[in-house]
Formats: sequence, structure tokens, C-alpha cells
Amino acid sequence: MLEPQTRAALTEQLAPPPGYELVHAVGTTFTLDLATALTVPLCFASHRVSSADDQLGILNAIRRAADRIDVFAQAGEISMGTTSKLVAFLEPMLHPVTARRGIFHPKVWYLEYAAGEHRSYRFLCASRNLTADRSWDTLVRLDGTPAPAGQKLDARRKNKPLVTLLKTLPKLAVHPVAADRIARIDALADRWGTVQWELPTGVRDLAFHAFGVGASTRPELSGRRALVVSPFVTDDGLAALRDKLWGETHLVSRVETIDRLAPATLRSSKLQTHVLDGAANDTADIETGDDDTADNAAGPAAAVVPAKPVRAADRLVGLHAKVVIVDHKHTSRVFLGSANATRPGWETNVEVMVELIGKTSVLGVDATLAALGNLIEPYQSDGGASEPEDEAAEARLEDLLRGLAGLRIHIEIGGDGPYSLRVQLGDGDRASFERRIAKAGATLHWHLLPRPDLRRAASTLANPQGETLDEVALTDISPFVVLTARDADGRERSTIVVAELAGDIAERRDAIVASQLTDRASFVRLLTLLLELSGVAMPAVEGTGATGFFGTAVGSDAVEGGGLFEALLRAVAAGHDGLADAKRIIDYLAKHGEDQAMMPPGFDSLWNQVWAAHLELTGATA
Repeated sequence: MLEPQTRAALTEQLAPPPGYELVHAVGTTFTLDLATALTVPLCFASHRVSSADDQLGILNAIRRAADRIDVFAQAGEISMGTTSKLVAFLEPMLHPVTARRGIFHPKVWYLEYAAGEHRSYRFLCASRNLTADRSWDTLVRLDGTPAPAGQKLDARRKNKPLVTLLKTLPKLAVHPVAADRIARIDALADRWGTVQWELPTGVRDLAFHAFGVGASTRPELSGRRALVVSPFVTDDGLAALRDKLWGETHLVSRVETIDRLAPATLRSSKLQTHVLDGAANDTADIETGDDDTADNAAGPAAAVVPAKPVRAADRLVGLHAKVVIVDHKHTSRVFLGSANATRPGWETNVEVMVELIGKTSVLGVDATLAALGNLIEPYQSDGGASEPEDEAAEARLEDLLRGLAGLRIHIEIGGDGPYSLRVQLGDGDRASFERRIAKAGATLHWHLLPRPDLRRAASTLANPQGETLDEVALTDISPFVVLTARDADGRERSTIVVAELAGDIAERRDAIVASQLTDRASFVRLLTLLLELSGVAMPAVEGTGATGFFGTAVGSDAVEGGGLFEALLRAVAAGHDGLADAKRIIDYLAKHGEDQAMMPPGFDSLWNQVWAAHLELTGATA
């Protein structure tokens, strides 16, 4: 069942089945990279945007899907790889959360697709976060459909842990989730309760475990032997997992993790320890797909997969998979998901594990060890090693930032542009903010994500009047605030906090779109994508890109209009909202006097006719 040679790209697992489109997607993650999150909406675009597409393609895919996606991530664990103003379009879908106890650690996706009246569901449960990490991970994919009338009660019983988690997510958010989004999530949870899942090959039953929400309890792991795969392990966590076992346990973990276990734990004759073989990080000898494909994606429901699509020259480094397999006579139970072999992982954190039940010959310890083959090797250790001070210090900074990120920051926008931003903590959070920083013995500064030059000391956030940033351009307004903590020895850690914007400017995101337009060719590209991404088929005209669409060479001042007219007529006939999206940008350019520079000659006359026809056919008002 765990087959390292089977690779599955997350982008392929999120993509709708042929003929279907996304209705709603809800994802969870511990750490989140904003640059990586930008790729998620691309998976659902009706026009598949490739990595070769420019930022306009990415931008419009995000705009089309943002209202159907919700992502919940641990507050204080949000970062940014490559800086891009396009992250502004992620704002409505991102929800930082805090757990009541422990941390918020699940990595799951609830996916609903539609083809006409037909509904299809997919559940992804992974050990990977929404980042560009390159560790070995696991992924479980389950596909389902609405259960028949006579099997809905059984479906509700089985899906109850997932439904409970889904309904709980908005309640964990740092800032209130918009009412319409809560309503959509609750409606999805109601439908999710009656989904019947297709069992993977070799699996006769399955169960779901959502720890840290509702009345969840840790499943009893009784049996004769076990295999535990976990990058982080504690003595008490491992002991709890092995409490009901009478035979041996194989542990696959990291060298440093095994070295830090207690000598008494490692002296047990019933514990065999393993690590990834050094050569396992080299993927050159494993056949892989490109960025938009996955090898054998429809194969086993559980597979050891890389954290992002792999190319032959890429390397996977480190272990991040979490697996527990327990053999009992001729039946084995396989648990895959987010929980490490620690007591918090199975008792206090919010975690999700999928349990697969089947024959030992298929799912058991020996079958899995054989599948892992020479990817792992035995590792002997006396244990007792202590955590290096550098790691302990970094962990303290991370804990500090998680605590601070759970507090509410408000940004009030004023002025007519350039704008002034008043940034401050909520009234009830100032004392906690100062107390946490003082206790940690750290210094803190902050800045808006788009404006690192406007760096301020932490004390300004705790002022009753807050801190005012003047002369901020419309495209630089952002709820993303970077907090950086520095300890006495100079170590630094940063996180991105999502603040609450008051008085947001309605055309802020339109301004960001317009900022991506540099000439008439880019305007052509934008209009093309607005129609393609909303599902309008482009006419088959010789040429590529803007040439085929407008019937003219890119950059030319002349517009023949044949291709343009036909495409816009198709959009009118379909009554598609791609036209409304286009109008908003066209109006913005005209308002700011940029329409003549960006739009080809004669376009305004053609557009006025198309928009008038659209209003007449749809009965809409101007």
C-alpha cells in the first residue's frame, strides 16, 4: 500500500475529475507559504494555467476561484517565499486559527465537484503542509459520491469526525469568518455527512479520526506488532502507541530524533529503529512526472509522495511522513495523516488520521517494510542526547510568534490616496502582547508585507493610539503584517499575521490588476484570460496568444477585430460573468486615464456594443 515509487503531485489530486468543476474546497495546514498558496486556485481553473503563464494568468485564476476556497492555517506559521502583490487575492480565503490546546496541525482537503446536477467528493489527508518543503510525505486520497438512501445513516456515522472538524474550523479563526463563508462551510459539512467512499484496493473498511475537536478519543492500538513512521517522537508518545502491543515495533524516524530518546526506550528488545538511507534523498533513479502531472495518480489510495511535484534532477531531503501500522492476526490497521508519535500529536493537538483496514499480507508491517526496501536502513543509538541550544532557542521564538499571532491586529484605512493606515492591537490584547514579549526576553519589530521599508518597533502596536503609516499607495495596502522576533543572541524568526482591515478600498484589487498591465499586449492578454478562465471557449484562429484572439500581431496598434468580436459574442451568448470582470478593469483604467494607452484603437466602440448586448440579454442594469 505504501509505495515510494508511486508519486502523486498535490496539484493533480486537487484538480476536478474530467467534466467536473469545483464547487467548494476547504483545506487545512499547519505551516503555510503564501507563494505556494497562490498555486492552489490554478488547480481549479477551467483554463489550465501552466507555470509558463505570466502573472496575469495566475492572477485571474485566483480571482475566479477565491470565493470557493477556504484555507485554515495555524496562526504564527504563515510565511512568504517569493514576494508578490498577487497575494492580495488570497486574503478572503485565508483564515489563521488557534487551537484550544496544543497546535492546529491537520493537513486535509475537503473537495466538492459538480457536473450539472451530479456531485463528486474527494478527501485528501496528508502529512505535508502547504509549503514548498521537499521532504518525504504521505498522502491518502479518497473519492466518494452521495450515499444511497438506505446507506446514509452508516455514512453519517463514519463521516462524523470529519463533519465535526469542518463545522469547528470557523470557530477557531482568529478573526470572525464572513457569514456567507460560514454558511457555505456548514452546507458542505451537511452534504459531507452522507458521502459514501470508494474503498481502495486491498482495503475492506476505513475510519476517520479527528483529534482535538468534539468528543474525539485516541483509537486503541492493540495488536502483535507495529510499524511507526514519524519525524518527531517522544518517549511518552511512543510508549502510548505501544501500550497494547505484545510484539516488536519498527520505528522509522530521523537520526536526531532517535538519538534524543531515553536509553531505557532504546534498550527494549522489542524496538527496532531505522532511518532513511542517505541515497533515499536522491530521486534521479525514480521515474517522475513534470510539474503538472503525477505518476499513477489514480493508483493506491496511500502513497509515500514528495512534498511537491518532482523532476528527475530534484532531491527529496528528510522525513515528514506520519504512519502507524498495527498487525493483529491476519488483519492490519493503517493510520496515515498528520499526527507525530508524540503525546500532543495523539492527545492535545488538532490532528487528522485516516484508518485503513485490510489484510496483513497487503497492508501489514512486513508488506510495508518490503515496499520501503532500501529506502531505509537500521540505525542503532544509545539515546539520551539533549536538544541543541540553537534548536531550543528557535523553538522559543516560534512559540512566541504563535502566541502573538493569535492576538488581533486592526488596520484602519484613511485618506483619499495616498492613504494613511492606523495599525494597532485590539483593546483586550495589548497587555497580553507586552507580557509575552517581556517574558520571552525578545525584541520585536513589524512591517506591512509590501513595505519592508516602513519598519516599526513592537511597542507601537501596543500604544492605545496605535501607529500611523502615511503616504501608502493603494496597491501597497495589505492586511499581511510581518512580525520578526529577535532574541538576546541575535537569532531571528518571522511570521506573517493577517490583520483585520477597516475601511478597505473597493477598487484595491482592481488597482493591483491594473498594475500588472504594461502595454496593449498585456491588456489583450488580460481580456483573453478573463474570458477563458470563466469558461468561454476561444475561437480557433491561426496564431497564438493575443495574435489569435485579436487577429493582430502582439504590440500592433491595429485591431482587425474578427477574433475579438467572435470571442466577445460567445461571452455575451453565455451570459458569463467574465464580461463583468472585464468591465470593472476597463472602468478602472478609464477612471484613471489609462484606457487610451492600454486599449487598442477602436476597442472602446466595440466594447460599448458588447456590453449593451450583455445588459439586454441578461436583463441586468448598467
